[in-house]
Amino acid sequence: MRQVPALSDKYSYLIVGNGRLSKHFQRYFNLKNISFKIWTRNTKESLQSFGQNTGNVLVLIKDDEIKNFLESNSNTFTEEKNLIHCSGMLSTPLAESAHPLMTFTDELYTLQKYETITFITEKGRKSFNELFPELKNPSYEIEAIEKTLYHAYCVLSGNFTTIMWQFFFDYLNSRNIPESAAFPYLSAISENLMKDVQPLSGPIMRNDTKTIYNHLNVLEDHPLKNVYISFLEAYDKMKKGNMLENN
Repeated sequence: MRQVPALSDKYSYLIVGNGRLSKHFQRYFNLKNISFKIWTRNTKESLQSFGQNTGNVLVLIKDDEIKNFLESNSNTFTEEKNLIHCSGMLSTPLAESAHPLMTFTDELYTLQKYETITFITEKGRKSFNELFPELKNPSYEIEAIEKTLYHAYCVLSGNFTTIMWQFFFDYLNSRNIPESAAFPYLSAISENLMKDVQPLSGPIMRNDTKTIYNHLNVLEDHPLKNVYISFLEAYDKMKKGNMLENN
C-alpha cells in the first residue's frame, strides 16, 4: 500500500475493513492516486479519532454486519461525513450505497478493469459521482425497494452458475480431463450472452424432451437434479413472459 498522508493531514477516504473488497478498493485508489487510510477492529486508535481528517467513510465489512456497525457508530461521525457501504441489498438511512456489479477474487485487477465496473446506487439518494467524484465509472440507479431482487439476480447469475461450473470441472477432473478443456465452451457462453439476442442453445431451447428426460434420469441421485428441474420451469415462465412475476 502506498504512503498516505499523516493523520494531521486531510485524506480522501477512511476504509473500514480489510477483506477482499477492501483490498480491491485499496488497489483502485492506489492506481488513481486517491489517498486513504484503513481502520479495522485491530486498530489501536479509536474509529472516531482515526476518522477525524476525512469526509468519506467507506464501510467494507461483511454484509450481515454493516447495519449493526452503522447503528453502533451512529454517534461516532458528524453529519458532514459521507458514510458509504457497498452492499447490493441493504438500504438504510444511516449510509449511502454504491454496489459494484462485479465479482472480486483474491487477484487484484488493472486500472482499466476497475474503471469498467458499473456501480448501482439508490434513487433519491446521492449519486455515484457525488460519492466518488474522483472516479468515472458507469453508474445507474434503482429504487431502494428493488435492491433485494436486484441482488438475488446477481447471486443467481454469478454465484450459482459458478457452483454449477465447479461441479462440471470436478467431473472432468475425475475422468482425467483437465478443466481447461471446457474453457473454450465457457468463453463461448459468455461471448454469446454479451453479443447474441438469443444466446441459449441446447436441448432446452430445442425442446428435445427425450434428451431432457434422459438427463433427469441420470441425475436421479445428483444434488443438481432439482436445479435442472427448476431451470426448466423458469425457462417455461420466461417464454410465457412471466420472468418477473415475483417482482
